[in-house]
Amino acid sequence: MGLQRPCWTISFVLIWLLLIPGAILTHLALVKLIPEISDLPANIITGFDETFKFAYLEADSNKVKGAAADAVKLCTTDVQGTCAKKTEGVGSKDEKDVSVPRSEIMGAFQRSLDVINKVVSDKYFGIASLNSTATSLETIMFRMPKKDTMTCYEIIPSFCAIYSSGNDIMDGLAQVNKALDGFKESDIIKQWDERKGLLTFLHALPYVMVLGLLFFTIFWWKGGVCCCCKGGSMAGLALIPFIIFWLVSFLIYVVVLAGGIAVKFLASSLKVPVLNGEPTLEDAIDHIQTNFSDFWNVVFADMVEGLSLLFTSSAFFTGVALTIGLYTCCLCCARPYLKKAEADKEEDPDHHTI
Repeated sequence: MGLQRPCWTISFVLIWLLLIPGAILTHLALVKLIPEISDLPANIITGFDETFKFAYLEADSNKVKGAAADAVKLCTTDVQGTCAKKTEGVGSKDEKDVSVPRSEIMGAFQRSLDVINKVVSDKYFGIASLNSTATSLETIMFRMPKKDTMTCYEIIPSFCAIYSSGNDIMDGLAQVNKALDGFKESDIIKQWDERKGLLTFLHALPYVMVLGLLFFTIFWWKGGVCCCCKGGSMAGLALIPFIIFWLVSFLIYVVVLAGGIAVKFLASSLKVPVLNGEPTLEDAIDHIQTNFSDFWNVVFADMVEGLSLLFTSSAFFTGVALTIGLYTCCLCCARPYLKKAEADKEEDPDHHTI
């Protein structure tokens, strides 16, 4: 029967073949995306603790405080008492070697505090509850001596300021941890985590269309004529489940596609409330990619790649679904196989079809 109208038959075969790349694209996107969505909370923690170095804030702040105390001890045994008072103009002109405590403080900044200072001073990450930490780190950097040999007259005010700032950082750790928890446990992160089940279901979505097309194939094989039309048969009832499965698959892919389009074209207006100043999504993405590329790669890069692939697969499959719908409507209206059978019958009245 299929050979009676080659163009219609070839088109139908091509429609079946189009489902293959559509299904493959969908699976590849989900295989990439689902683990990243599942790991997003952990990746956020890793990003802040390891990439932004906040896991080392307490230890390195303690080292800065201890090194500053060691430097002050070169001039006086009462570190707390000396640093608690006015320190400018205090101390003798005896020269001391401060290379060891200076090196320890510099090492703490190289390990973590430089990166932390960049984050807490950032226009988006530097929220109000991190301001005191930013101020303390800036003070330490400003008062950091430039030479290894200093007089006590210089050592006491410089290293007492560093000691007090290190102490302030330690006192504010609870506030810092609370601020970090606000980033790590934000509603946006929770919402992504809650959508893992829906993404897992999408693995089955291409086969909803396959199942629908199987029902349509029964209708097509029996001549492609609706049961309510002349020459139709009960095979036309197969259109009912076909329409249901086609509609389910089509609508879900359209929703996914619409979501991707919304993010792409509304990124300049969508706000990110967890960041300072509530920047737009577009500005936040550009800023993080430019200024904190390591953090972006750890937390978001693979997830965004998966989302982009899912957007592509949904666009492709939506196009395939529309093609199937168009072919269905054209076949039902044109009834090419019925017309061919009737033409053959008129040319050969003794011809009988099975």
